[in-house]
Amino acid sequence: MARSKIPVRDHSWLFEKPIAHRGLHGPGVFENSFAAYERAIQKGYNIEIDVHILADGELAVFHDNNLKRIFGENIEIGDLTYEQLCRYTLPFVNEKIPTFRQVLNYINGRTGLLIEIKTYIHTQVAALVAEALEGYVGDYAIQSFSPAALSWYRKHVPDIPLGMLASDVVNFSLYWTRVIRPDFISYDVTDLNERRAFLLYVRAPKL
Repeated sequence: MARSKIPVRDHSWLFEKPIAHRGLHGPGVFENSFAAYERAIQKGYNIEIDVHILADGELAVFHDNNLKRIFGENIEIGDLTYEQLCRYTLPFVNEKIPTFRQVLNYINGRTGLLIEIKTYIHTQVAALVAEALEGYVGDYAIQSFSPAALSWYRKHVPDIPLGMLASDVVNFSLYWTRVIRPDFISYDVTDLNERRAFLLYVRAPKL
């Protein structure tokens, strides 16, 4: 007997109000900081965050894979433990780079969270993200460029809304949408020329 498909949670909230990318940051308020998250919440926006795994297995919320852009040091964030990462202070806001659990505790369901898993091949990050989210009360969805992370989520937590991130690699993305069956695709609009838009329309599966 074929198993019935588990329905995905309602994710209409993703499209009902703006999503503050890395929080609502700007002059004096740094990206992926609690100050940026609070500004987004007060404006009534949803929030997008980025989750990395560190060398000690802790999950940190930071956009870049490397510390060079923000701190001027050519160090991969995944090579640091959280204790080592705490040596760095985010500009303007006098905050440390937060852990994923700290961000979840701070947001606490006050607005929707679009969570990007920053990995390409390892599924351990997806499993740790799912573990941290157990019992979380509030709207959230998972997105990633990583087919491995999204496949893990679709198999193990099938009711969570999933989004495939994509840019210029259209055929690669379309192939994985047929396997993962994402609930939405977030595509870099600067790469979306007329031909690629046509390919996405005629070749993508019915999601």
